[in-house]
Amino acid sequence: MDKDILDDMLGDIIDTKPIMTKPIDKPITTKEKEIKMENIEIKMEAKEVKSEVIKIEDNKFLPGVSVDVGTSFICSTRYTEDGKFINKFHRNSLYALDINEESADLLERSNYLYIKTENKYYVIGNDAISLVNALGKGEIIRPMKNGLLNESIRESENLLFNVIKCVVGNPIVPRENLRYTVPASPIDKDVNNLFHQNVLNNLFEKMGYAAKPVNEAMCVIFNCNPIMKSEDGDVPFTGIGISFGAGMANVVLTYKGMSLVEFSCTKSGDNIDEQVEKVTGMSKGKIIKIKEKKLNLNKIDDNDRVQSALSVYYDETIDRIVKNIENKFKNVGSEIDGEIEIVVSGGTAKVPGFDKRLEASIRNSSIPFKIYRVRMADDIFFAVSNGANVRAQSDYKKSLK
Repeated sequence: MDKDILDDMLGDIIDTKPIMTKPIDKPITTKEKEIKMENIEIKMEAKEVKSEVIKIEDNKFLPGVSVDVGTSFICSTRYTEDGKFINKFHRNSLYALDINEESADLLERSNYLYIKTENKYYVIGNDAISLVNALGKGEIIRPMKNGLLNESIRESENLLFNVIKCVVGNPIVPRENLRYTVPASPIDKDVNNLFHQNVLNNLFEKMGYAAKPVNEAMCVIFNCNPIMKSEDGDVPFTGIGISFGAGMANVVLTYKGMSLVEFSCTKSGDNIDEQVEKVTGMSKGKIIKIKEKKLNLNKIDDNDRVQSALSVYYDETIDRIVKNIENKFKNVGSEIDGEIEIVVSGGTAKVPGFDKRLEASIRNSSIPFKIYRVRMADDIFFAVSNGANVRAQSDYKKSLK
């Protein structure tokens, strides 16, 4: 990272008041679109997330947009002139139907959001979850898997492009600055993210943006500002950031906003669902619904087999990732003199009680740093996208100089 960019970015964050997030209350949809692009027809709408009802077009945005390209969700953030983040998201899930008269009738009757390719219909987003649960057969698939493009789906690149296009929209100025998240290469699997990054960069450039990648875990740092306590006073943007996503957990160690060590661990939230599916026989779609609507790790119903299995595999996931963090940091030469914070975000960490289990696992580990607090992001679902937008705003300000 260039020093002048870092200085500008940190100066912007430190000198300004805390930025308030203003999400959307009721699900508000953009105008439904029919798009034909690269032999793919798409009928879909981007949906907003909770809070007070406002129209996106009523807000005056500063140039600079961010996109958290997650395995489970695509999240986009813009920043208003009056200092608020506005978030949009869409579930990155697909349910495949053969192209035939029966499928066409179903889609026409149901008003599901879908993408049509040469040989498949793909029902997308929450509608995919609803449909697989209603039919009781088939499975949810995603354009991404384990944090990267899903190599088992031939059309994954085009499918992902169309989902992203509906969530992000067009640039509001020519060559608008855009920051998109990418994972670090995993330490527990021999795979490199370079191809994934190049594909995303090409997609955004094709949409007319001036696009740059930003490490996912670094976005947690930018959004949450972990503090190191030292004899000389508090040191900002110094600590560990962790983003618990569906495909991966991304981790970074920083000092004054500079990345010292960054890596990812595979088998995160999606792996929990897969393991529970194996031991209970329940479909993944129903497991996701229970996990998102009912699960509380502080109050597990031991008579509920699915809840019990989710509890077991949450513990396994947390302990395994913490062990990977411990082993990685033991093998690096970084020395941190003060006591640091660990800041945490991500959809997998949203479940009530996750914070207590994670902190207990960290306290029982041998991570070679003094840790005075484990803190969950205030806006845990959008922390990564909001943090990426901090970088996008910094890029825009720099372009004006």
